Amino acid sequence: MNLFPEIPLRRFESERLECFCGKRLKVLKTHLRLAATFAIGEFHVKETLKHCESCAQVYKSEELKGLIPYSSKFGFDVLVYVGKALFTHCRNEEEVQREIKSRNIRTISLSEIRYLAKKFIIYLALAHKESSARIKEMIQNRGGYILHVDSMCDRNSPHLMSGLDELSKIVLGNVRFPSEKTESIIPFFKKLKTSFGNPLAIVNDMSSAILNAVKEVFKNSPNFICHYHFLRDIGKDLFGKEYDEIGRASCRERV
Repeated sequence: MNLFPEIPLRRFESERLECFCGKRLKVLKTHLRLAATFAIGEFHVKETLKHCESCAQVYKSEELKGLIPYSSKFGFDVLVYVGKALFTHCRNEEEVQREIKSRNIRTISLSEIRYLAKKFIIYLALAHKESSARIKEMIQNRGGYILHVDSMCDRNSPHLMSGLDELSKIVLGNVRFPSEKTESIIPFFKKLKTSFGNPLAIVNDMSSAILNAVKEVFKNSPNFICHYHFLRDIGKDLFGKEYDEIGRASCRERV
C-alpha cells in the first residue's frame, strides 16, 4: 500500500542556468509542500525557484510541472484517474476514495475528489480547445464530417447541447443555454462552422429551434431526422394513451 515507510523528500529545481536574456540565474527562494502521485505515493516537494536579477523572470522546475499541476497536491495521473472513474466508469466519490487509498496515496478527502473532478473537466475542455486544429485536419483528411446535434435537460435546468462527428465519434463542441431557442443555437452552430467547416450532413431531432438554426447557418448541408427521435415521437402519437394506462396500472399494483 505504501512504497516507503516514511514520506520521502524529493528536491526539484529548473535545469536552466541562464535566463533567456543571457544573464546567469540565481536562487530566489525554496519552499516545501506535500504532493502525491500514483508512481511515488505521497512525498515532500522541496522546490528551489531561480530568477534573473536583470529581467525578474522566475524559473520553476520543468520536471515538477510535468508531474503536478501548479499549486496542487495531486499529480496529473491522480487527476485523470478521478475524472475517468467518475465520468467514464460511473464510480461514486466514496468508491474513488477507497480505490485511490489502495494505490499508494494515504489520504484524500471527498472534497478533494470533488475538486479534482471539476479540475479534470476544465483541463479536458482546454485540451479539446487546443486540439481543434488537429481535429479539423483529421476531419478534412477523412473527407469531412457528419454533424449530429442533440440537447438534454433535467426538468427546469439549463439545456446542454452537444455537436458530435458521427464518423469519428469525436465531440466537436458543447454549449449550455437557459432554453432551446433558435437565437441561442445559432452562435453555437457558427462556432462549429468556423472551427471545422460545413458538415457533409446534419442529423438532429425534430426541434423547430434546431431546424431553424440549421437553415440559418448550414444552408447547403443536407439535414436528416434522427431515426430514434422520429420513431419515439411516432410511438407517443400511436401508443401514448396505452403506455400511460399501463404505467398507472403498474403503480396501482405496487401500492
